[in-house]
Amino acid sequence: MFFAHSRRARLAGTGTAAATLLSAASLIALPTVAHAAPAATAVTITSPTGGKVAADTEKQVIIITVTGLTGATLDEGSVASVDLGADSDCQGLDFYIVTAATSLAVKTPTGGCAPTSGVASETIAINFANSGGTLTKALSGLIFVAPPALDSTAPVVTDMSSALNSSDQIKRFVSTGGQYVRVKADSNFTFSGAANSLSASLGGKPLTEVKVYKKTDGTLFTTAPSGTTENGNWFVGKTATGMASGNLSITHNGVTKTWNAADLGTSVVTVPVVTAMTPASGKINTATTVTITGTLTGATGVNFCGVAGTAFALNAAGTSISVKTPTTGIADDAAGLGSGNFSGVCPVKVVAPGGTNIHTATTAFSFFAE
Repeated sequence: MFFAHSRRARLAGTGTAAATLLSAASLIALPTVAHAAPAATAVTITSPTGGKVAADTEKQVIIITVTGLTGATLDEGSVASVDLGADSDCQGLDFYIVTAATSLAVKTPTGGCAPTSGVASETIAINFANSGGTLTKALSGLIFVAPPALDSTAPVVTDMSSALNSSDQIKRFVSTGGQYVRVKADSNFTFSGAANSLSASLGGKPLTEVKVYKKTDGTLFTTAPSGTTENGNWFVGKTATGMASGNLSITHNGVTKTWNAADLGTSVVTVPVVTAMTPASGKINTATTVTITGTLTGATGVNFCGVAGTAFALNAAGTSISVKTPTTGIADDAAGLGSGNFSGVCPVKVVAPGGTNIHTATTAFSFFAE
């Protein structure tokens, strides 16, 4: 302003026509320099890889890279807002960071963006300030995918307990792994059984043998992709050793969502591991001495068909237990021989503060009458 003011004084002092001051009106009438519309050789989604983002989910970071930009500059002062597709709630977004001269990061708003529909991928736009125009990219590669949604009641339980009443279903998983976990989807969501479309981890460790049950027949598995009647509303997978928590993470059709153990009611506990048991059988009404070996530190007792054995003894190393089978108290079943004369196979459970061992063929004790 100071420079303009001095120039005016010098021009006015000459008294010549050539030095006549330009009026405000004449300044306004001067032609303005036309700006070229923004253009670029490429506009791509560089993160997340593959361009798939969880729909209806806030704070999902999307990085847009612009190559060969002309007619505008990519900086904080020149960018006014960003449109992330057809959802009006995701247009005119002004919470972004220009991370470099060729890229900017945008977060999805509260409530996220609606799933992509009717097109292969979204049209995105970078809107420049001061009438700088808009850089638009159709079929950008950005796809909003509906994330996994779980049932509100006991969605993560051991597979063997899934048929029980909700209050009896088991949500505790042993840190040594080897259990099958069943995960139930919300009624409005179905898991795809197509190859490479579904994976999950529990406690930071990947589940193996992941399979999806058919929705139309809950006893059969499916390999059908999304959008078919054979999609399943639950899947099963085998837990791995070394789990640190009950947190569950599911990746479905390229989108990952994680649930905290506190929200699921799941937990991971350290329980006894039985590697051998001898003998595996004995007579009814006879106290048979049984030796159990494995990782047994902290064990406080052994149950046969839910009835405590006697003469329990755990060695100092926590690797061996000596216990006698109970002679009374085991309830009769269909194969029983009368009151107090149970005959059949009993699950053997080593009791510890964290829970009991996983029942396997190794922990089956047979009572026989002869």
